[in-house]
Amino acid sequence: MTDRSKDALQKKFSMAAILVGWFVTIAAFVYNFATTNANYAHRIETIEQELLNLDSRMDVSEAFRIELAADLAEIKTDLLWIRRTMEEQGR
Repeated sequence: MTDRSKDALQKKFSMAAILVGWFVTIAAFVYNFATTNANYAHRIETIEQELLNLDSRMDVSEAFRIELAADLAEIKTDLLWIRRTMEEQGR
């Protein structure tokens, strides 16, 4: 092989190596972007599910609070009735 053909062959391999290097670099950027995007999408989906879960728990706790307030009002009414009855019997 002559020096010219060696130089031409070396330039071809150098060009191929540069192209492969750029391809790998671009592929790594695309992969990194895709995994980051998927990670954020998963996090957002998880937060949305937790928010829905908390919303339903708030609805249940609000219903329980209303029921508890009604029960306490009934107990108060019963206590007032017992008190009046005892006061009337005491007279």
